[in-house]
Amino acid sequence: MTDPVQNGEKLVQRHRQSRKSSKNHMTDPVQNGEKLVHQYIKNRSQRTKDRAIQVFLPLVKHIVGRLNIDASGSLRREDLYQFGIIGLLDALERFDPEYGVTFKTFAYRRIHGEIIDAIRKEGGLSRDQVKRYNEIIATMDKMRSRYYREPTVGEICEEMEISREDYYKALQSSNLNFTLSLDDTLYEDGTDRLTRIDVLPDEEQVPPDKQLELESLQDEIKRLLQKLPERQRLILALYYYEELTLADIGVVLDLSESRVSQLLNQTLAQVRSKLVH
Repeated sequence: MTDPVQNGEKLVQRHRQSRKSSKNHMTDPVQNGEKLVHQYIKNRSQRTKDRAIQVFLPLVKHIVGRLNIDASGSLRREDLYQFGIIGLLDALERFDPEYGVTFKTFAYRRIHGEIIDAIRKEGGLSRDQVKRYNEIIATMDKMRSRYYREPTVGEICEEMEISREDYYKALQSSNLNFTLSLDDTLYEDGTDRLTRIDVLPDEEQVPPDKQLELESLQDEIKRLLQKLPERQRLILALYYYEELTLADIGVVLDLSESRVSQLLNQTLAQVRSKLVH
């Protein structure tokens, strides 16, 4: 039987090679899509517009697939896909080559923003959800000190007298709320929007004393990641570095998409709890 972790590591290498080769491939669909967008801006042909949309529809699917959302929520992935298409259409009408970016980059922000706005309208974290998440983090820290190791999900749930479903929902809600807060609109002029993540300090412009703090934090994060189980490290690598969707990660590791979401949320909670303490 094939080891899922080894299979995942092989996929990382293949994925990197594929990305390198696609950059040099003359028939890259995205490159053709960029040409179609420029053609549409000039001729406003419906046929050209339809062809451009078809090229960039996979981008919508990719963005939706990477959102770590609760499958039991009122918005399904199919709904988010429709909102993403609205964002794509909006990007196609608003794009101007004078912006100095590719259409794919411009469209990504529009698509992601449209989807996030739809999720935000469903409501953020309630006080009870925030309280439950903080209780989980505190319990993790207490049990870590007690056992000198990472507590299992079962141990945490038993300690708190909650179900595994409530545990995973609390972690998922917190991580999604963090994503929403980063996408908060600070300014919008009709053609572009400035979000909170856009104004995060540039590492090259950070004062020397703050740079030392940042480097220390980065070293601490690396140390914490090295202590994670191999499968959890692989999930983080596939999600954040290789930018795979949750479904694709599930195929690699022979896990369901919901299970990948659970493991990702659990891993992020573990790292955050250790950084706080």
